[in-house]
Amino acid sequence: MQKSENHFFKFEREATSNDYQVLNQMLDHFQVSAFFENNTGTEIFYAFGSKNSWQTLPQKVNTLVFGANTFDGQHSKGELMNGFWFEPEIIVSISNGRIQSNDLNLDNILVNYQQISTTKRVKIKNIVSETDWVGRVADLIKNLNDIGCPMDKVVFGRQEMIELSEQIRISSLLEALKKEHGVYHVILKRENEVFVTATPERLVFVSQGEIQTAAVAGTAPRDPDPKRDHELGNKLLHSLKNQREHQFVVDSIKMKLEALTTQLNVPSKPILLKNKQVQHLYTPISGTLSANISVKDLVDNLHPTPALGGVPQEEALQYIAQHEQQPRGLFAGPIGYVTADNTGELVVSIRSMYCDQTHARLFAGAGIVAGSEAQQEYNETALKFEPMLQLLGELMHD
Repeated sequence: MQKSENHFFKFEREATSNDYQVLNQMLDHFQVSAFFENNTGTEIFYAFGSKNSWQTLPQKVNTLVFGANTFDGQHSKGELMNGFWFEPEIIVSISNGRIQSNDLNLDNILVNYQQISTTKRVKIKNIVSETDWVGRVADLIKNLNDIGCPMDKVVFGRQEMIELSEQIRISSLLEALKKEHGVYHVILKRENEVFVTATPERLVFVSQGEIQTAAVAGTAPRDPDPKRDHELGNKLLHSLKNQREHQFVVDSIKMKLEALTTQLNVPSKPILLKNKQVQHLYTPISGTLSANISVKDLVDNLHPTPALGGVPQEEALQYIAQHEQQPRGLFAGPIGYVTADNTGELVVSIRSMYCDQTHARLFAGAGIVAGSEAQQEYNETALKFEPMLQLLGELMHD
């Protein structure tokens, strides 16, 4: 957070290793809580308890709010998956080795919640996949190849249902989540419902009138052999299909931001964004906001980008609503925090998982365009499931 926002932080001291442990345990205790860590690990926020709550990001906030909007407003099972924002009772920030809070009694609170937690290993009892997904994608590709098709691209998703032996503890989940490097770590909890993401994709960051966003689209696998990994990345950079898919996103973000900014920087060519399991085409975009443009205005205008929905947007979203087996809920929606002085960071909740007691759902999607191959797109979504499957694997061996 920028210094201009520190007016609601009344408590500050050096952070200790014990602070992190206790704060992680507090995430389990409170009925409503949240965790946000940026992709460089330099900014961490904890939020506990709820003073006020909303289903969508409010236009005006008095302090700091955490939460997530749904992907497209379709009704989903579970209260959390229909959108949830809250104003916390206790806010904790850790940055540059300093811990800050809006509560002067934070030290007493930490002492009260310090405990040795016992964690049972989580086992996967059953996985149910969408067995007809490849066939439905083949139908979509056939439509896109038709000259009369009104759509250029559809981001088509699938979900996996997982039955677990135990309810996941957030403190254990967070320890495993931090092993995913170079991505955002975000957790949102409401009673027995938990949503978690290890996303590489920022939707928007706003501070002191400046905006940062990015186009992320076009995917290739990673390889442990550096030479082979370089070849895969180079092939991705020169793939006409992936370049086309990526340019849809760049053009859409640029067009929308030109109406909301006084100055805009858009590189002419993408670079590679490398994560643990996959690598993406990536174009960072930045600019200066016009007067009176809020973080909410940006979210409402930018989401969903063609990296999440498709082109044209309306037709693609209609196709998704009709042909994906169940609503996305928070999957691929904006999640993050916003403050009273129009600072905030929201990321796109891909590489994500929703848990309700002993049931979990995973989501992955792929950008489908004319010339796509259904089995190849299935393989891409399988790679995108890996971060959350590996997260569960860590909990199985805790």
